[in-house]
Amino acid sequence: PADVEATSFDDVDALVFDCDGTLIDTMGLFYVADVRACDEVGVKMSKGTFYELAGVPIRDIFRKLCVEQGAASDDATLDAMVRSCGAHARALGPPKAIECVVEVARNAKACGKRVAVASSGVKTTVLEHLEHHGLLDLFEVVVTCEDVTRGKPAPDLYALAAEKLGVAPERCCAYEDAVLGVESARAAGYKRVVDVRAMSGYHPTDYLCSNEP
Repeated sequence: PADVEATSFDDVDALVFDCDGTLIDTMGLFYVADVRACDEVGVKMSKGTFYELAGVPIRDIFRKLCVEQGAASDDATLDAMVRSCGAHARALGPPKAIECVVEVARNAKACGKRVAVASSGVKTTVLEHLEHHGLLDLFEVVVTCEDVTRGKPAPDLYALAAEKLGVAPERCCAYEDAVLGVESARAAGYKRVVDVRAMSGYHPTDYLCSNEP
């Protein structure tokens, strides 16, 4: 049933995809990178917390953890943590594409549907990953955390993607791998939200982390 829902889009005019964990297999990689960036400032991140907050912009996650754990949370510290996280992620090598989801996007575009990306990720990283897999030209619109005031689970990213496509939200379908992302698309008024984790071809990479709980 999940595969049928994911590959059926006659009821909508546009498909809008999350990037990390949906189009690109980055979640396990980012978990390791986030933990290492947190360790450098004496902050701890559990795997449970990482996935509970999946979809929230990374700077906001770092701020939340620093405040909760009594660590410095000024702009300079947060900026440094974001840079460190990016460096650790790049050191782990380029992530693979999640082909079962990419195939949906390609098929939808071939059928004349509009396709876009709505990601809480950092724009340079999102564009780099899409370009690495030759996917950048597939999407008419790519919106990221820098383009909105509020990240997921607020509706802003998905609302902006629909606006830039010129398609009413109720004629859009979102593809997500995170609970907060699903909430975001629903709050934006999308007709449907597909949880890609239920697709039979969805097999994300799990990276080992030395202090994983």
